[in-house]
Amino acid sequence: MVEMTRRSLFFFYFESRCQRLFTAASPVELYVAWGNRWPEAPFIRHLVLGNQETLLINTPEAHKEVFQTHCYDFVKPEFLFRVAGEVVGRGLLFSEGAEHKRQRRLLTGVFSVPSLKRSLPLFQDKAGALTGLLQTCLDAEGRGFIEAVETFSKATIDVVGVTLLGVELNHLTSVDKKMENFLKSYHRALEQPPLGALISFINGYVSIRRFLPIEANLGFIQANREIRKMMRACIHQRMQELEEATRNKAVYASAYSTVSGGRDILTMMLEDRKTFKGTDDELTIDEITEQLLTFMAAGHETTAGMLTWASFVMATRPDVQDKLRDEMTVLLKDTPNPGYNDIERLHYLNNFSRELLRVYCPAILVCREAAKDLTICGQIIPKGTPLLAVPAVSSLPQASWGPDANEFKPERWDKLQGLAAAAAASPYAYGAFSHGPRVCIGKQYALTEFKVLLLEMLPKFRFGTSPQIEGLGPGGMPPLLNPTLTFRPKGGLMVGVERVQERVRAG
Repeated sequence: MVEMTRRSLFFFYFESRCQRLFTAASPVELYVAWGNRWPEAPFIRHLVLGNQETLLINTPEAHKEVFQTHCYDFVKPEFLFRVAGEVVGRGLLFSEGAEHKRQRRLLTGVFSVPSLKRSLPLFQDKAGALTGLLQTCLDAEGRGFIEAVETFSKATIDVVGVTLLGVELNHLTSVDKKMENFLKSYHRALEQPPLGALISFINGYVSIRRFLPIEANLGFIQANREIRKMMRACIHQRMQELEEATRNKAVYASAYSTVSGGRDILTMMLEDRKTFKGTDDELTIDEITEQLLTFMAAGHETTAGMLTWASFVMATRPDVQDKLRDEMTVLLKDTPNPGYNDIERLHYLNNFSRELLRVYCPAILVCREAAKDLTICGQIIPKGTPLLAVPAVSSLPQASWGPDANEFKPERWDKLQGLAAAAAASPYAYGAFSHGPRVCIGKQYALTEFKVLLLEMLPKFRFGTSPQIEGLGPGGMPPLLNPTLTFRPKGGLMVGVERVQERVRAG
């Protein structure tokens, strides 16, 4: 790149980015500070490992150009797949160009609103299991505490198990013996010890995985083999069940042997696969395996993070919690068994969900690399240039959201206020699910899961503070993991829980 002056829209940042990022209080703190310091710069240039120049995508206009206008001129860096792809699979997340368009087209129906409506009873059933678990955490007076990260991670992986694969993982009750090895392997791959995480990071740049005969590496390799083995076995079993149901000409749901009654995503993928059998659009078994890995990792991590931060907000903002509960109580009084459309009409819940993803977005960053020489927002970007998109940089700058950008205000979504309402109204000022042709295909799936779980919990339980939260002081944040791939509390988050009816009687 040519040299640029300080007044240019690109900025050099010579201090060690890795050191400052990893010692910051938040994994997004430094990025957001840069965005607030140079709000008009479309890109902020900084140095990463090995003094490699990287561009932070900063303004809504730059996000639009990269993720919409020139979407397929930017690709996922290969190192990112070597870091994360072993666990999350090389499915839709890592496909590019024409192959991405093909996979996206074939999978769109699986995540459509009609498919979500078909799966809604599965979400509601697992929501009931979650409230059952919360009940066991209460004492005789109806009060207790939960560790939010662990509790909601168990809940969402159970939801993903039944809605994605059509199998019961039973994290919330007792683990089925035949699923025990899979769950151990899945957690081993996702939650690596420090040495394992270091190996994965280095492997992203230098392929060392196959040369390290140590447990931290061998255990990870074995875990990934077990995960894929289980996925392929599940796929083949489901294919056999589909064929048997077809031969017997039976009513599909009644002939189906899984707990989902044929309403899981795997079954829908295999149904669609039969439609394209013998054509270039037929998904292979390996492709389906990789897609399932991607959906499983993304499906439970995103919603678990949302629920964790939702419990924190409700514990520290009882006014917000009461408004949510009041809205839900009115709905359930008139519609005891709400459907998808009923849930989507919960106005305050919709605002709460948007604001939660704005302030506490689970995703930390998205990586891209220029596939050719480009000019974006008047700036030359040579082929091979790495770029970072950090959702918090879109969702938290004062230039777009006003001086109260860091405050949690669901009502801001009714009428955007502040210094630059027009900028905040841009869809590119809100990056929780990315944008353009590569917008997260499971966006509505994650939001529906989140809303259904909240709708089941809040009318029955009230979230409150704990000694941990009280120790943070007014407006305090729990310590955050850093470095990390998701925005989450360090060491967990204890939250108070009590039965709503017990509180009513005491008052």
